[in-house]
Amino acid sequence: MSRIKILSEEVSNRIAAGEVIERPASAVKELVENSLDAGANEITVVIENGGKKLIRVIDNGTGMSEDDALTAFERHATSKIRTVSDIFNVSTMGFRGEALPSMASVCQMTLITREKDSELATQVEFKSGRLTNISKVSANPGTSIEIKNLFSNVPARKKFLKSDPVEYNHILKYLHYQSIVHFKTGFILIVNCKEKLNYPAAESQDERIKLVLGKKFFSSNRMSLDESRGGMRLYGYISGLEEPEAIYDQHYIFVNGRYIRDKIISHSIRSAYEPFIKKFRMYQQGKLPPYILFLEIDPGSVDYNVHPAKLEIRFRDPGAVHQFIKNVLSNMLLAYEESKYDEIKRRLQVTASQEKGLGDFESRIYNKRVDKRRYQDVRKDLQDVYQPDLFKGKRESDEELLHQVEDESIFRNRRDMLPQEEEIVNPWQLHQSYIFVATEDGALVIDQHAAHERVVYEKLIQRLHGAEARSQKLLFPIVVELPPFMQLTVPQLIEANIAEFEKVGFVIKTFSNNSIVIDEIPAELDNWDGGEIFLEIMRNLEDELNETEDFRDGMAKSVACKSAIKAGRKMSRKEMLALINDLFACEVPFFCPHGRPVIIKLSLTEFEKRFKRIET
Repeated sequence: MSRIKILSEEVSNRIAAGEVIERPASAVKELVENSLDAGANEITVVIENGGKKLIRVIDNGTGMSEDDALTAFERHATSKIRTVSDIFNVSTMGFRGEALPSMASVCQMTLITREKDSELATQVEFKSGRLTNISKVSANPGTSIEIKNLFSNVPARKKFLKSDPVEYNHILKYLHYQSIVHFKTGFILIVNCKEKLNYPAAESQDERIKLVLGKKFFSSNRMSLDESRGGMRLYGYISGLEEPEAIYDQHYIFVNGRYIRDKIISHSIRSAYEPFIKKFRMYQQGKLPPYILFLEIDPGSVDYNVHPAKLEIRFRDPGAVHQFIKNVLSNMLLAYEESKYDEIKRRLQVTASQEKGLGDFESRIYNKRVDKRRYQDVRKDLQDVYQPDLFKGKRESDEELLHQVEDESIFRNRRDMLPQEEEIVNPWQLHQSYIFVATEDGALVIDQHAAHERVVYEKLIQRLHGAEARSQKLLFPIVVELPPFMQLTVPQLIEANIAEFEKVGFVIKTFSNNSIVIDEIPAELDNWDGGEIFLEIMRNLEDELNETEDFRDGMAKSVACKSAIKAGRKMSRKEMLALINDLFACEVPFFCPHGRPVIIKLSLTEFEKRFKRIET
């Protein structure tokens, strides 16, 4: 008896659905891209419960006939390709013909479509992959596809879905991507019967970017580029380096109008920035300034069929693409750096015409030449008083110096600062980022940022579970303006979790759709930066909630990350000792809240092996 069987259409469709449809945002993506391919210039997306209960995509595209509407639900039925060569010359968003039958197999689906020349529309209904109804109805030209109860018949897949706000946020991000590149198309998003997003068709891409990301994106630090070479065109915007603490971490890459995540392009961008950003340690930790880049290339040079969701691509000549992007960005950044240097030079330099207008006194000051003396010359002049061993003698301890002073009142406030049992610990910093502490059998290396992040995280967790909140009241309440892409999620996130915000230390009095008012902030938050840090915390929180449904845990991690001592900050011995003591008082001192190591132990044996004092 043969053990190898051909899968039924129902099983194969569900397998395809598992590959193509990961979450509600995946379904929205497939339906919206079909609408774009149909030439729609108005697309409305309606969702309920984060898309888990309902997804409806309505467009004014070309629509379909009854025959096409039925054929569209057959596997690999598509109007986008005809021959093998078409696969390697794709110019549309979709082409495989898997989306509709795959989605229909894991939900209740209703399609209503009408061509412009037809009087009536065709309505087709499916339930769990089975055709249940075909009828004629009245409808506007275009197509409407409705999905109810996604994954209702696949509980194993459904249990992996996140909370409604998280799934909604994924849909929102996708619509942001599409609205930026397809700026001539109007997008509307309705969530639980409320309109959340309305981007009318724009005349230019810049107009749409301002609407999505806000006018602040086009600061003086933003540079536009448009270069063509070797059959490739790269245009868009990159950022300079004057804002190392910029909160906007938008990194958008589009290839032939398709949002993608490509390692080749990402590496070329990082390679271009790297020589210019080494002085900014935060960038060395994996962050880059914001950019929006559009690459146009011959479709025959790109293979889109390497990822189920078409988010990854393969280039025929990746080396040429990498070099092209790197060269364009490097030249742009070099010109930017030189322009900034020239600007500073002009500010400091007195021109010839200005010099002529100077008086005698000013001219003497301006033209005076000061001879720089060398160290050796100064040392010769002072050799009689120079005592190289002046400080080599034994230094009296702080306690001995204290007893020599008759009036000890001036030291009274400093007595608590004197080291006692900590005298045996002598920490020191490496590159103002790592703390070294000698032990009996080696040394401990502590990541100062990760260590402080762990300390703050555990304090915040205790408050979120009942400990007393600690906050610092601002002298004046801060009004934080929300960028457009955050106005759709942040207010409702705060409103739903206002008690948790207060436990952490945030006192938010009032807020509107585009701004919030903050009166108090957590005690640990030193660098408030006029409220900008709050936006960073909210961006981090959205990312954390993608990984966990526990809001309290995500909140604690987000605030702790932004409150912790940054790499690159010089710490005093007292600060290092305090941090070490706080760290070892934690319940989990060896890992940061995100699971990265905080402490590395180097044994004396390892050092001896390195120096060949013992045999390996």
